[in-house]
Amino acid sequence: MKIPIPLQNASNRAYKGIKGMIFKYELIPGQKIIYDELAAKLKLSKTPVINALTRLEQEEFVISFPNRGFFVKEIYLDEFENLYRIREALEMLAIEDCIKHGTPNGLKEIELAMITHRNYRFDEFFVSRKRNALDAEVHVKIAEIGGNKNLSRLLKQILEQISFRHRIEGLPPKRFKETPREHQAIFDAIKQANLTKAKKLMKIHVKKGKEAALRVIQKNKESYDF
Repeated sequence: MKIPIPLQNASNRAYKGIKGMIFKYELIPGQKIIYDELAAKLKLSKTPVINALTRLEQEEFVISFPNRGFFVKEIYLDEFENLYRIREALEMLAIEDCIKHGTPNGLKEIELAMITHRNYRFDEFFVSRKRNALDAEVHVKIAEIGGNKNLSRLLKQILEQISFRHRIEGLPPKRFKETPREHQAIFDAIKQANLTKAKKLMKIHVKKGKEAALRVIQKNKESYDF
């Protein structure tokens, strides 16, 4: 006899599964979500899938329209600009807290995150998306070491919003090579407790990432229309 999964557990499973599909590009920005197909793929009933989609809508990964259903939410240029403004402000606070409260062990954790990101060198699309996530983990780790859990949680959410909701095909390989060097320069400034330099380097790093992503978004807007 098959034992039914409690609804809360099933909803959590659906949430993680759908979010994973968005990350892997099995569900792409602008795509209509078919409940029955998702439920079959996740081996769950429709109710936990709808619960998960409602949660993802609150987190702005999907959007619903009356009589039309749920769609994977796209990122628009004005929202993209706003998210990056918030990101930069959070990154500056993270640098401050990290320098003020960081420990030698904390710095080692940041360095390990940097090494993991730097050594992830494959070129396939999904792997590049994974590398993008490892980049974000370096930034989240800096925030975590500062000891402000609310800050690190908000920064992680902003980075996911930026990464998950636009296509990253077309990010120049040059950017993947530049990023580890920029991380290292920021890390060195943090180790030296040079707040002014660390903030300046972080601003430059964020700006370069924004410009590269913006070019991809604009290019993709010209090439497809859902």
